[in-house]
Amino acid sequence: MATQLILGVQLPQSATLDAFVGETNAPVRAAVTQIADGRSERLFVHGPEASGKTHLLQAVCRAAGDAGDRSVYVPLDQVADQAESLLAGLQDMDCVCIDDVAAIAGDRDAEIALLSLTDGLRARGGRLLAADRQPPAELGLALPDLASRLVWGGVIATAELDDADKHALLVERAAQRGMEMPDATARWLLRHGERDVPALMRALDTLDHASLAAHRRLTIPFVKQTLGAAADG
Repeated sequence: MATQLILGVQLPQSATLDAFVGETNAPVRAAVTQIADGRSERLFVHGPEASGKTHLLQAVCRAAGDAGDRSVYVPLDQVADQAESLLAGLQDMDCVCIDDVAAIAGDRDAEIALLSLTDGLRARGGRLLAADRQPPAELGLALPDLASRLVWGGVIATAELDDADKHALLVERAAQRGMEMPDATARWLLRHGERDVPALMRALDTLDHASLAAHRRLTIPFVKQTLGAAADG
């Protein structure tokens, strides 16, 4: 793998394109796949929190690296204080995935570094996939030229997952952990638990640990008892 990690940022094992399930954001998955396999050079993805943007960026970084390309995932919200120097060192990468672009909005030096990176990548055929909650024009960037560069390859929006996609996500992520999530159990979680994706993933973490310890399947009674005990503290 030719993936470069920024300051110890690790790509989770679940961050693959195959693991991005559901139909709500299938067009976005198809678009970013073209970045991963070199059929497209630039794309900006925006959308609400927990709609899969970070997963897609990390998955593209992994896929490009697995194909032998030099790829890197840069979460600007985690490295904003070092963004200028980090971005300046990525000119020779084959595929750069920039998350949370708004984290450097108003930091002129960091914005200039990102602008230079976009131009450098374009000059040598490198690929750029970037993302944030809002499209580039609404990020409050100090440099209009940067906002225009970020839309050169197109802009595509993710949407909040519907219940069918959340159901599919629960089943897929459970399977990645070696657990079987029965359809009835997934439906119970969506009816009775917190419905946002981060909360569902936290519930899955709790169930993973509990099922391993108790050697129990994810039946509705077991899930109800486990999550009830966790909520009681």
